[in-house]
Amino acid sequence: MGITLGNVTFDPAHTTVREKYAEVGGRDARRIVISGLVVGEGSMDGIESALDAIMTAASEDGVETELSLRSGRRLWVQRGSFSREVSKDGRVGSFVLELDARDPFEESTTSGSVLWSVTASGDAKSISNGGNAFSAPMITLVADGDVVRPAFSDGVRKVTYLGIVRNGETLVFNGCTGVVTLEGEDVTPYTEGVFPRIAAEGSELTYTDDVASSHRASVTVTTRDRWW
Repeated sequence: MGITLGNVTFDPAHTTVREKYAEVGGRDARRIVISGLVVGEGSMDGIESALDAIMTAASEDGVETELSLRSGRRLWVQRGSFSREVSKDGRVGSFVLELDARDPFEESTTSGSVLWSVTASGDAKSISNGGNAFSAPMITLVADGDVVRPAFSDGVRKVTYLGIVRNGETLVFNGCTGVVTLEGEDVTPYTEGVFPRIAAEGSELTYTDDVASSHRASVTVTTRDRWW
């Protein structure tokens, strides 16, 4: 599989990649430099069009684009800089594209889900992780009866919705975005705590709620493996 950036696939025979990690604004970041040649287009216009497509595949205005350097993995990047050159005879183009990933972790292109039938406050579920870095789960809860102040913990971090999830309603804790929704409406201001994580070696999630709760819910934990 070749390297892909948005809808552009790079020729592996004429492309090289360098990666480096740095601290930007007090947090880890990754810079990827992709350099290579554009050959076989047959005309200068073809070379220029191919270089244009590479340049515009990633934006520099803050919008992130999917980059896949390794099969089955992706990360999100924006363009830092781009330089190009076309040979005098118009047969070969060269380029250097610098990309910045504010989140330096790669994640699986596919997600996995674990189903969990909660029947009591204090129920626990083991969640595995196939990467070498922690993952941020998305936890979807469908209430069976009224659920009061539902919370999930990994033993260190715990997030709690401070309200009531009525029978049949859906509450979603999105650990990737840090947003909590109830029936699609943002209720993040009515939560407290820190979103749990799934460690590289796996974690046990624990569910708790208020004594007045039905203590029953169908829960789906969705994760993507992550790599450093």
